[in-house]
Amino acid sequence: MSVTFIRSTPEQLTEELAIINSNPDYNLLSHGKAVLTAGELQEEHLQAQQLGAERKLIMQDDTPIGIVELLPLYPQDGYPWLGLFMINGSKRRSGYGALAWQAVEQMLLQRGIHELRLAVIAENEPAHAFWKKQQFHYVKPSVNHTGLNVIIYEKQLDIPILS
Repeated sequence: MSVTFIRSTPEQLTEELAIINSNPDYNLLSHGKAVLTAGELQEEHLQAQQLGAERKLIMQDDTPIGIVELLPLYPQDGYPWLGLFMINGSKRRSGYGALAWQAVEQMLLQRGIHELRLAVIAENEPAHAFWKKQQFHYVKPSVNHTGLNVIIYEKQLDIPILS
C-alpha cells in the first residue's frame, strides 16, 4: 500500500469536493454545515493560492483518497504550515492517514523543510489524537482566520516517527 501526490487543479474540483464532503463532522466544525458547495471550495482554493499554498491530491493508484495543502512559508510567523490534510471518510481508520502523512513528511524533508506547524479546531478530538500520534507537540491556543478556536501544533520533521 503506497500513495503518491498530484497537483490539484480546477479539473479535480469534483474529486476534492467528494473527499471533503465525505467528512461531514469536520465540515460541521469548520463551516457550520455538513456539505460544502463547489463555490465554497473554489473560494478556499483562491484564498490558499493568495497565501502561496500548494494543494495536492493524495492518490492510491489512480484513485484520489485525500487532500494535502502546504504553505511553505506563512508570512505571519515565518513557519511552514500544513493548511489541510484530509483523507476520504471511507478510508479513515484503515491506516491511510498515517501512510499519507509519512509520504508528506518525506516530501517535506526532500525539500529541506525540517519543521512544520498546523492548527486543529479545538473541538476536533479525532484530529488532536491523530497529530499527537504523529509526534506533533502542543504550541499554543489561537483563533484562526475564520474566528474558530484552534490549537497550534508543531513537529521537528527529522525526528523519526515511532509506532
